[in-house]
Amino acid sequence: MHATRPVLAAAAATVAAVTLAACSAGEAGETSPTADATTETASEVPAEVTVETALGEVSVATEPQTVVVFEHGILDTIDTLGFGDSVSVIPHHALPSYLTDYTETTVNGGTLFEPDYEAINAAEPDLIIIGGRSASTYDQMAEIAPTIDLSYDWGSEGYLETLERNALAIGEIFGAADEAQVALDALSAQADEIAAAAPDAGAGLVVLTTGGHVNAFGPSDEGRFDFAYGVLGLGAATDQGTIDEHGDSISYEFLAELDPSWLIVIDRDAAIGEEGESAQQLLDNDLVNGTSAATDGRIAYVTPENWYLSMGGLTAMSTVYDEIAALVG
Repeated sequence: MHATRPVLAAAAATVAAVTLAACSAGEAGETSPTADATTETASEVPAEVTVETALGEVSVATEPQTVVVFEHGILDTIDTLGFGDSVSVIPHHALPSYLTDYTETTVNGGTLFEPDYEAINAAEPDLIIIGGRSASTYDQMAEIAPTIDLSYDWGSEGYLETLERNALAIGEIFGAADEAQVALDALSAQADEIAAAAPDAGAGLVVLTTGGHVNAFGPSDEGRFDFAYGVLGLGAATDQGTIDEHGDSISYEFLAELDPSWLIVIDRDAAIGEEGESAQQLLDNDLVNGTSAATDGRIAYVTPENWYLSMGGLTAMSTVYDEIAALVG
């Protein structure tokens, strides 16, 4: 049994409050048999639903009992909504720490890039969910069981569209569409609060450290972390040049000249378990320490696994928003 996540708890509380209010209203007067039948029918989960995926609309059997999940953000969302017990196979590779309990309850399905197809086939899954790093495995997975691609897109528009699409798809498949919508609404409320405070934080930059290098992610229609600017309203100290999964390589001199008011720092090596200098060690130098971001205490060393491994998951995004709120607040 997997623990209830804070996002799910908030969603459940809201849905329960709405349900209680409806019940109280019903008790105030008589309810006809027809109304009872309608309510009962409405609460039933259909045998099959049509959901939006990265490959278009797909019909999926609901309430699957044996699910293979090859996208950490999707595993996060399934976990958040309370259906982790249906997950039977995942890649134990590069798993975010808050999801490591699944290594005790699931079969190791290889890595995100190289699945163990024999282990997956042996599980006899009802449904396989892939996305992002594992999207290229679709054809092989589809030969084993019904497979859907719930990849997340980059850029602010793509991020918002796929965040909603994927959460609602999981909600509909497991009969928890209301809970998924409540969780999305909670994220939207968080985003609105951040956007209201963001202008006072000035202009800054999202950076990622990896292999001893520092890479920048400015705003871009196709940028990996563009949502920080386009959705959450953070001011940008510079645009993004090359669209690359690891950003634009920059120097400490560049940061000193740019003089950002804030920095969001993602330690990729820490996220994937690579050894080497930490982000804090790399950025602890005179050039960076002389920036406004450093002198004003606005360098946020964020939880890298949420930003790099499970981006798009309901719990991951709530944590990401909390970290940005703390930075701009």
